[in-house]
Amino acid sequence: MPFGSGYREVKELCQKLKPLYGKQIDRIFDAYLLEDKDGREQIKTYLEALAARKLPGSTDNQAPETVLVPPSEDQAQGSYKLGEVTYAGKPMYSFGLQEKEWIQHVGVFGRTGAGKTNLGYLILQQLQRKNKPALVFDWKRNYRDLLARDEFKDVDVYTIGRPVAPFTFNPLIPPEGTDPKTWLKKLNEVIAHAYMLGNGVLYLLQKTLDSVYEEFGVYSGNVDRWPTFKDVLKKAKNMDASGRAAGWLSSTLRALSSLCFGDMGELVNRPKACDPKELLKGTAILELDALTQQDKVFFSSSLLLWIHHHRMQEATREKFKHAILIEEAHHLLSGERRNLVGGQSVMEITFREIREFGESLIILDQHPSQISMPALGNTYATICLNLKHSKDVNAMGQCMLLQGEEKNILGELEVGQAVVKLQGRASRPFLMEIPEFNIQKGQITDMQIREKMAEKIDTSRALLKNSDSSGSSQNSGFNLTSLEKKFLGDVKKHPESGIAARYRRLGISARQGNKVKKRLLDKDLIEESMEKTDTGRRKMVSLSNEDGK
Repeated sequence: MPFGSGYREVKELCQKLKPLYGKQIDRIFDAYLLEDKDGREQIKTYLEALAARKLPGSTDNQAPETVLVPPSEDQAQGSYKLGEVTYAGKPMYSFGLQEKEWIQHVGVFGRTGAGKTNLGYLILQQLQRKNKPALVFDWKRNYRDLLARDEFKDVDVYTIGRPVAPFTFNPLIPPEGTDPKTWLKKLNEVIAHAYMLGNGVLYLLQKTLDSVYEEFGVYSGNVDRWPTFKDVLKKAKNMDASGRAAGWLSSTLRALSSLCFGDMGELVNRPKACDPKELLKGTAILELDALTQQDKVFFSSSLLLWIHHHRMQEATREKFKHAILIEEAHHLLSGERRNLVGGQSVMEITFREIREFGESLIILDQHPSQISMPALGNTYATICLNLKHSKDVNAMGQCMLLQGEEKNILGELEVGQAVVKLQGRASRPFLMEIPEFNIQKGQITDMQIREKMAEKIDTSRALLKNSDSSGSSQNSGFNLTSLEKKFLGDVKKHPESGIAARYRRLGISARQGNKVKKRLLDKDLIEESMEKTDTGRRKMVSLSNEDGK
């Protein structure tokens, strides 16, 4: 080196001291370059003494407060304030993201209790203040308490899979302008991703979905009633398979049965469901805690895919218009699930492409090592709070370009501290202090959610009812026999009746009754289920549509 072995040390000391002394350090470094050997040694000694006094731990290069040199104040500025840049144990100036940076996506990582959700609150607060709508995929019912604050009073909360404030979504209805075959293939991959299915099952699912779309007039554009997964399950049950295909069919039926059972069955099996576009008009929270892990993944992934294709039809490009905040993001962007079918998953492609259409994705997770590389590689702002596991520390160290022992800081951060890495403005990661978002958890009850959402839910139900009654109800288009009409009337009048009692009232034999019941089941006018009783189980039937038309 032209100035001897001390040059590198002096340069590093100047870099660390400049945030505290500014241009004064530049002048000292310029003087160092012009001095002779003795003069340079004196300047080096002076800088070491200054660093020892102002930068705790600077001599061993390990102190968390001084390991990362902050950006300049101009580089840190952004209109969406998220925290304070800190250095040498002191707050320096505020840090915020800029408008154009949101659509390049944000990743927030940290162990449980490190402050991820607190930062999620702050992000939503900043978005609200800028009138930017957001959609929150809330896996653990963390965000409803925001409604207690005036600035969030207009936020909608939907209890997915629970009747408090329900939202229905039929993934088999493609977004307007999307080719049904394109939608079918992508939805097929989403199902495989959510339920951990292999390529053989993918083939059978695609074949079954294609047959159902053809049968219901989706390809021709003549749809009297949109199909549901109950229709797909019924079609799959009638398939013949042998050898390896029999195993694939078994897995196919298992996945489809999950989509037709319990809370998930109520959520996605509606020929006329809520319009997802309504979720994008303002800020909305989707509480997913009632669903199983696999069902959460399927619902979230299919709705994100729907939003992606809906945005494709809009003319505006690369202008920040809406944000989507996803907790437990590794379930949607998992490297393990990705390996099942090979190549990039539909969700990874959505993550990469949706930015062009004005959507910002904000992912929160406690295990960055479980997030796939294509997803990690497509975030502009990475914010890392305290991590515990070495795999997570190493993953974030590589992602944030932390050098040497710098990555150790990720395991030493206090609650509310974070390391920030931007893919622009500031070339090096820096330390940020995140303010506490004061909120009393647990104060918003189901009753309050029900009351707040009552008008919107009732309006939605009325629209669905009017839509069903305007020529596409489940009864329309069927020529019913007099006995079938009597059977339906009896089901409506005596919904709690058992099968045997129903046949007796109608004055028909079990054989006659079963034939009528089968015809009505085939027409999707009734549904059959088993109910537990004190003495065992009994078979029940109910009208397919909840309004009882």
